[in-house]
Amino acid sequence: MRRPPVCPWCGVRAEPVRVHGHGQCKNCGTNIEPCCDGAEAGSEVPDRALQPLQANPDLFPNLFARLGGERATITANALAFALVEQLAVDLPTARLVLEAGERSGQLQAPAPDCYRLAR
Repeated sequence: MRRPPVCPWCGVRAEPVRVHGHGQCKNCGTNIEPCCDGAEAGSEVPDRALQPLQANPDLFPNLFARLGGERATITANALAFALVEQLAVDLPTARLVLEAGERSGQLQAPAPDCYRLAR
C-alpha cells in the first residue's frame, strides 16, 4: 500500500483532497498534485449527477411557500440555494433549474436577479 504524500508546505502526511482534477492538502489546502494528474473524463462526476431530474410541477410553489409566500419576490441566490437543498444538486445545476423555470413560464423576473411565481 502506498503511503500518502507529505505536503511540502505544512508537512502533514495525508491523502490529498480531489478538487477540480487536482489534489489539495487536507490540512492547508495547498495544491500538491497537478491538475488532471491521471484523471479520466467523468472520474470526478458523482453518479447521482448523471441522473436526470424528475419534473415536479409543485417545485416552485413549494419553494416560494417556504421562502416567503406565493406573492413574494425572491432573489435568484436564495432560490438557487433552496434548490440545492431541495434537489440535492450543485449550484450550477440549481441555476439551470431556475433558468428552466423562467423559460417554461413558471417564474417571472420582475427585476434583475429576482423571481416571482407566474400568475
